[in-house]
Amino acid sequence: MLRVAIVGCGKIADAHASQIRRIAGCEIVGVCDREPLMARQLYERFPINAWFSDVTELLTRARPDVVHITTPPESHFDLAKICLKHGCHV
Repeated sequence: MLRVAIVGCGKIADAHASQIRRIAGCEIVGVCDREPLMARQLYERFPINAWFSDVTELLTRARPDVVHITTPPESHFDLAKICLKHGCHV
């Protein structure tokens, strides 16, 4: 089972979640957004195990294998570094 997380729960995250669900052997283990309401709403729309408002907590508790970063482009580098340091593919 491939454990997938999504960081950034805006509109494009729905498209990512929809496509991840189509892949056999993938499970969305967590979603994260700095705005808790956004994370909770994505969590409620899809079969997702947990939602977080802190990326480090997501990585520590959900332990994803891969992370989809769906935040504004200027935040990608810093988020990717954090994910890579936790052993995740980005």
